[in-house]
Amino acid sequence: MPQFDLHFLTPLTFWSIISFIILMAILYKYALPAITEILDSRQKTIIDEIDRAEKLRKDAEKTLAEYQEKLQYAFQKSEEVVNDAVKKAEEIHQKKLYETNAEKEKILSDARKTIEFEKDKALIEIRTHAVYLTIAATEKLTRKTLTDADSIRLAEESIEDVFKTMR
Repeated sequence: MPQFDLHFLTPLTFWSIISFIILMAILYKYALPAITEILDSRQKTIIDEIDRAEKLRKDAEKTLAEYQEKLQYAFQKSEEVVNDAVKKAEEIHQKKLYETNAEKEKILSDARKTIEFEKDKALIEIRTHAVYLTIAATEKLTRKTLTDADSIRLAEESIEDVFKTMR
């Protein structure tokens, strides 16, 4: 086999090493700067994207915190509004209850006064009617007309008797 012959192996190895070194020199001179530039550009892009993502994350956290704060504030305000509304409703209820009770007491007082007035009026009418009945009965019994003084005296006595029996 000719490839294992040392006579052919030495020059082939030598030229392979020389070719490799030349290839590496060309790659180092022309390809390596381009590859380095591409890698640096890519690294810079990745770093910029990471920084941008970090900034966006911080902005999102800040915005979330602001929204949570605003939401908490809105809940507090709504609670205050509800509590104020409940308090005002209770005050209105108490005021209406007080006004209703005052009106009820006024109506009852007016009714009592009216009843008392009507009672006094009825008593006066009863007294007057009793006086006329007493005078008429006395005239029939005595068959004579009484003087005014006698009529008044008899009427007062009759009224007193009627009231004594009523009590």
